[in-house]
Amino acid sequence: MILSEGGSAPGVGPIHKDEIQATLAPLERELGISLIDNVLGSVGKKQFSGDIDVAVQLDKDDIEEFGKKVQDSPLTLFFRKTSVFITKVKIQDYDPKREFIDPNTGENKGVPEGRTGYVQVDYMPGDPGWMKTYYHSPSETESKYKGVFRNIMIATICALYDRESSEERTADDRAMEVKRWIWSPTVGLVRIKRTPKPRADGNGYTKANIDTQISKPITNPDKIAKTLGLDSAKDLHSYETISKAIKKNYKPDLYQKIIDSFAKNGVVKDVGIPDNIKNAISKDDKELDRIKTLAGVWDLVNSKL
Repeated sequence: MILSEGGSAPGVGPIHKDEIQATLAPLERELGISLIDNVLGSVGKKQFSGDIDVAVQLDKDDIEEFGKKVQDSPLTLFFRKTSVFITKVKIQDYDPKREFIDPNTGENKGVPEGRTGYVQVDYMPGDPGWMKTYYHSPSETESKYKGVFRNIMIATICALYDRESSEERTADDRAMEVKRWIWSPTVGLVRIKRTPKPRADGNGYTKANIDTQISKPITNPDKIAKTLGLDSAKDLHSYETISKAIKKNYKPDLYQKIIDSFAKNGVVKDVGIPDNIKNAISKDDKELDRIKTLAGVWDLVNSKL
C-alpha cells in the first residue's frame, strides 16, 4: 500500500455505474459502515464516474481512528489524508470493454479513455443527509451541466438575494457591514454578518473579512428554496431548474445581477457560459470582457516587439 502527502491517487480511472455496488460492498464489510447509500454527486447516475465520493458520519474524535482503519485495510492500495481520505481500490466486476452510449443521441462513443481497473474512493467526513443535498448532481439525461454549475449558481444567489449592505464604506470601498446568505458545504444555508478585519495597529482595515453566523443553519431542501425566494426543492435540482426558477421568481434587476455574476465565475468561463444566458448578459459586462480580450492581445503583441 502506497502512502502519499500530496496529489491524487495514481493509476486510477473511471468506473462504470454497474461496477460501483460490487466495488463498495467489500469495503462496507471491511470498514463496518454504509457506503453505497451515501455516495455523493453524480456517482451512479452517470454511466461513468471519474471517482467515488462517499459521505461518512463520524464524530470528531473518531475521524483519526477511521482513517487508520481505512489505511490498514488490505483493500486500500493507496492512502492520502487531507480534509478527506483519498484512496485507491480495485474495481470489482471490472469489464474493460464497457462503452459509453451518448444519452441524448444513442451513439456509441466507445470505451472511455483512462480506464485502468482501479478507481479513487474519497471518504468525506460529515453529515450524509446535508452532503447529499450540497453535492447533489443531476443525471446525464436531466442536465447538460455538472453539479458544480448548480452549486455556483446557488452560491451566486446566496451572495445577492436578500443582501443588506451598510452605506458606510472602507477606504477600498467595501461596505462596513454586509448581511447575506452563505451556501456552506459543512453546515447548510446560513446567514452571516460580514465586516472588514481591523489592522493590528488600529489604522484602518486589512483586505480580509470577518464572518459571523447570525442564523441557525437550514438543511431542509424545501426550506432552503423558500428562504431564497423560490418555490420548492425541485427548483434546486439542476442548473437548468434554478435558472428557470430565478427568472420566474426574481425581479429583472436581481436576475440580471445574478446571471452577470455567474457568467464571470472562473469555472463557468473555462467550461463555457450556458447558451440560455449568453444573450442575457448585460451589455456593460460583454463590453468589459471584449476590452479585456483586446488588452490581452495588445499585451501579447507588445511582448513580442
